[in-house]
Amino acid sequence: MKTTPFFYNPLKLIYLTTLLLFLTGCSDDSSLPSDQNPPPNTTVNADINKDGKLNILIIGSSKSINSSVSAFSSDKIGEELKNILTQDASHNLDVTISFEDIYKSKVVTYGLGQSVNTYNENHYAHSLLQYYYWPENQEKRFNNLASKDAKKWDYVVITADPYIIAKLPGYYSLGVHKIAQKVAEGGAKPLLLMQWSKDETLTASINHFSEYTYRTADGTDIETIPAGLSWKNLPSSKKDKATTHPTPNGAYLAAAAIYTHILDKNATTSKYEYDNSIADIVLKTKNEEKNKEHYSGNPTFISPFMNCDISDNVLNYNHTGTSSENGILNGLKWVFNKSSRTLVKNGTPPINFNYGRANTNFEPNKRYKIDPTKFDFSFGFPMQDNGNHGNTSMLYGLDKRYNETNNSTDLGTALYMVRKSELPNARAIPIRTLYAQLKEAIPSQSAYSDNWHMHGNLDKATAAYMYTMLTGNCVLGSEPTDKNSNNWKEWMSQKIGHETAYRLAFFKGINSNCK
Repeated sequence: MKTTPFFYNPLKLIYLTTLLLFLTGCSDDSSLPSDQNPPPNTTVNADINKDGKLNILIIGSSKSINSSVSAFSSDKIGEELKNILTQDASHNLDVTISFEDIYKSKVVTYGLGQSVNTYNENHYAHSLLQYYYWPENQEKRFNNLASKDAKKWDYVVITADPYIIAKLPGYYSLGVHKIAQKVAEGGAKPLLLMQWSKDETLTASINHFSEYTYRTADGTDIETIPAGLSWKNLPSSKKDKATTHPTPNGAYLAAAAIYTHILDKNATTSKYEYDNSIADIVLKTKNEEKNKEHYSGNPTFISPFMNCDISDNVLNYNHTGTSSENGILNGLKWVFNKSSRTLVKNGTPPINFNYGRANTNFEPNKRYKIDPTKFDFSFGFPMQDNGNHGNTSMLYGLDKRYNETNNSTDLGTALYMVRKSELPNARAIPIRTLYAQLKEAIPSQSAYSDNWHMHGNLDKATAAYMYTMLTGNCVLGSEPTDKNSNNWKEWMSQKIGHETAYRLAFFKGINSNCK
């Protein structure tokens, strides 16, 4: 074959080199997809506490409160995250990834009713809030979250029971904020991982998970990792099937999402090879979602913690007549007297609301009543335990006692309302959650005024909660200066009631206009 000889020409070589440099300099990198853009000439320092280590704690639950629903197994995510980070040569940090299980169980002694009948039953932790307030080893748990133990965390990644996010998103939000506040005390950064469900027919859509993850995090220092939206964006061929949740692909995707959020780069930077296309979608989703608005207006999801939005100046009520309801009524009168609204018993049906005990396992004739022809809304609360063990057993009784159909706990009451299709009329009063927060704010606070009846401060917290749930407003007033005074303790009780209702119903802290 005949070839053309190459003759060296210096002038031509200079010309070609200049032309090539010109064309290269004029190229437009912005035309590349966002997940292929060259990284900026800045390095993200993930070592927040500057100790030469990257310590990440992942919190999640190994068991759902609903036995038919798959929990979100965050321990598998931790394994994949460790693989990515330890094989990433772009940093020189010692990496520790730890997993903390929300799920707990314990046989707890409690008293039922005034007759001091005593029982020993299993109690369970499934929610973030019950995990936070679980009495056993609570101080150690708090120290771990606040980086006061051996590990000084840089990041704490928060996940939760998908069923609770799906059915009771406000309670999920309250738990996230409690844990995030404790994490921030130690200087670590709380991150909220957006999840997805294995079976949407039993829980909710990814859009639901997206909205209520962003609602929970927005307006705070908590940052959202949109892993659920990355899973939504995967092609069907990448959405693998497995008995575990998340699946192997899902665990890698969530780990890649955490890595990308923390280090602001593609997980393919690491030498750990799993599936580059998944990592690309994770980065692309992160960049696309960071400036989007993910919801608008007030929440519209109907749950037992949804605000009633009553604008009436006169609110008519009815209750079942027990001493517990009368104690709460004293609290309601105390709160309403601070407002411009009036509380009136009974009236022309349907009146605004009735309230009563929720338990079906003890004097069920004294329960709240669902009847839309008589009451617009019906509030139910789990009857307090007897005072012989109640100051402890009530703190174990936020989530589940005995089994998932028992409605003598805060979530037992709320989920009973869901299962029995009592929505949109039913509303849950989380008495034990209010008491747990009271006890945290006022360590000497008892739940009782005697061996059975609830303490006046707990009644006031309950009443303030109901006032905000009914009206969407609060009437707190100024904080007393003497924190040892009864006036301050009453004020704090009221504040806890209002704040809890705002977080459960609106996913926000107390209204800045609260007076």
